[in-house]
Amino acid sequence: MLARAARGTLIDPARLRGVARLCAAAALAVLGACAANPAPGGPFPGLAQYQGKEISGVSVAGDLADVPRDSIVRVLATMPSRCRTLGLLPVCLPLLGKHEEHLLDMQVLGRDVVRIQLVFRDNGYYGTRVVPTVDELPGGKVDVRFNIVPGELVRLRTLAVTGAEPVVPTGELLKKLPLRVGEPFRRNEFLASVDSVRNALLDAGHPYAQVLRNYQIDTIADVADVDLQAAPGPVVTVDTILFDGLDRVSETLARHQLTFREGSRVRGRDLSRSQRNLYDLDLVRFATVDVAPESLQVTPDSIELDRDSIGSTVLVRLSEAPRYAVDASAGYGTVDCFRGSLQRTDRNFLGGARRLTVTGSVAKVGVGAPLNAGLENSILCKAFRLDSLSSDRVDTAISRALNYRLAADFLQPRLFGTQNSVTLGAYAEQISELGLYVRRSKGGNVGVAREMGRGTLLSATYTVERGSTTAHDIFFCVVYEVCQPGEIDVLEHPRWSNNISTGLVRTRVRLDPFPSGGYQFRVGSDLATPFIGSDDRYLRFLGDGSIYRQLRKDWVVQFRLMTGTFVNGVLDSDRGFIPPQKLFYGGGPTTVRGFRRNGLGPVIYVARPSLNDSASLDTVINATGGRRIVVSTVELTMPSPFLRDRLRLAAFVDGGRVWDPANTDLADPGFRITPGMGLRVATPVGPIRLDLAYNGYPQPHGPLYLIDTKGDIVGRVNTDFVPDRKLSIWRRLVLHVSIGQTF
Repeated sequence: MLARAARGTLIDPARLRGVARLCAAAALAVLGACAANPAPGGPFPGLAQYQGKEISGVSVAGDLADVPRDSIVRVLATMPSRCRTLGLLPVCLPLLGKHEEHLLDMQVLGRDVVRIQLVFRDNGYYGTRVVPTVDELPGGKVDVRFNIVPGELVRLRTLAVTGAEPVVPTGELLKKLPLRVGEPFRRNEFLASVDSVRNALLDAGHPYAQVLRNYQIDTIADVADVDLQAAPGPVVTVDTILFDGLDRVSETLARHQLTFREGSRVRGRDLSRSQRNLYDLDLVRFATVDVAPESLQVTPDSIELDRDSIGSTVLVRLSEAPRYAVDASAGYGTVDCFRGSLQRTDRNFLGGARRLTVTGSVAKVGVGAPLNAGLENSILCKAFRLDSLSSDRVDTAISRALNYRLAADFLQPRLFGTQNSVTLGAYAEQISELGLYVRRSKGGNVGVAREMGRGTLLSATYTVERGSTTAHDIFFCVVYEVCQPGEIDVLEHPRWSNNISTGLVRTRVRLDPFPSGGYQFRVGSDLATPFIGSDDRYLRFLGDGSIYRQLRKDWVVQFRLMTGTFVNGVLDSDRGFIPPQKLFYGGGPTTVRGFRRNGLGPVIYVARPSLNDSASLDTVINATGGRRIVVSTVELTMPSPFLRDRLRLAAFVDGGRVWDPANTDLADPGFRITPGMGLRVATPVGPIRLDLAYNGYPQPHGPLYLIDTKGDIVGRVNTDFVPDRKLSIWRRLVLHVSIGQTF
């Protein structure tokens, strides 16, 4: 629209805004010049009299355009005095709080003005004016305010890259640059584009490449023209590789981690990948792989730089970690009695940076055989004392079982190249939970992994396990969702559970620290058959993929689809037993968030006499899992109004279905859709996610089993049971708190 002047002349509103901003800038300039009494020296002579005074508060005022306020505040070195407890909490606690005094420094204030202007340039605003003012408070303290008038938003009109054509096609190079014609001309994207051009030349074997950066801004049209001129320099090949810092790591082993050899081109990606391979060796604490300084060059580069192709020396520097690492611990708990653990790692087992880790742990020391010292009769471990009248064989076995685990894990880091690794493992364990179960198992595994490319890993593992479980029927029914007596017998007796699993994972997601683009997928299979010595028989496939697309700055939409199925195998010892832990389960923070963890799909109900009133029954609902699963999600993440770099808001819709077409005794609830919203908080250990979802569905139907006071199954008393109670609005809300990315 156009505004109309008094005589009918049309006036462009953009010009009106420009005039208004110029007037505001002039007013701020006068305000800054008149602030207090003039004094010589410093970047702000009018504020010199406040030098060294304690700062009470710091604020930002003016038109911030679309620049987040917290992005401005975060770059300021001028900050108010404050009190911190343990250096973290912004409050003072007695004996723990410490007052941090901050004084006004004119030099720091001047640098803060420049920092604010750079923040605006990073958002596409050039010519921003920043005028600091200081107000003196009673008691000698001062308040500092940064008054801001943003410049005009500048957009990129043209983008040219020259000089790189003989090495990298210009069209291919432009697709990799963050700068886009027609979008705001952001300073940080301009610098990143320069780095992208140089990195492309480095990866092509031109380590001496330079990029001259030029841009011009038309302050009338508010547009920018960018011209990046590349000077590739000569092609460089590796003529010599030098090693420094080798001790237990042999030169042969170090060479095996390198993705280049003498005669190869010096490519940036090979140098960084070789450095990463060295870091992956636990025996290496620090590593660098780079072109050697000229003093170490076999042929000094300065002699050959005018040639089209030269040779160069690459220097590999290492700092080795200690060979052995030992970790020991001991403790006491009311449900573990006395416990301890010991772990020893040899980072150079048999040489070649092979790793061997031996772990041993033990619990229930003092009550479990053969380390029984009669402590169940003491106050320390009285939880293991048995009632001679109500306890049975199962209770005795659980209470007197010593918890232990012995394990050995071996890693061959590089085999037949830098992309392959081999793992071997063996273990024996006995685990029990008081009043629930005791499980004994032993087994091992052998695995092979190959890095197929950046972010792509192919793996195969053969696992062998023989185990048995002793427990009351209620444990199998509630935990394993196995309530039929025949199926319980299968789990109680020792059996071989061997399988071969394969997987392919590819991750190309950009994190900063939240996903901003890219994709990831994984596919896998599990096979158990008598041909590999297994008593279980099943074949399972699973596929999971996610796509991230940026709609605008910090606004990202995520799509996810996961599906899995069993080709054969059922919960039947005669037709191919599927261990319950191998079934598909839905619900929880990473699938359908409107359901509790593993709460999606067919269910069973278990009723047993109440502990408080034997005449009444307590009923528990349990999901059984299924042989097929489909999960889909659409999630939109957006910046928070404050702390934009650390907080994200999210809105999502999850949908999923878990079912078992071969089991007609269980009802299929169908496909369930649950919406919700969430909060993402960036931390050093990964994002903390808080998700609140709404589940508007009624409680599902399922069979009802009755359990006696000892935990044994009496029988199925109802084939289509549903609790006779309505859920309030609050009980339909499901809250999940988790760490890590959503998918």
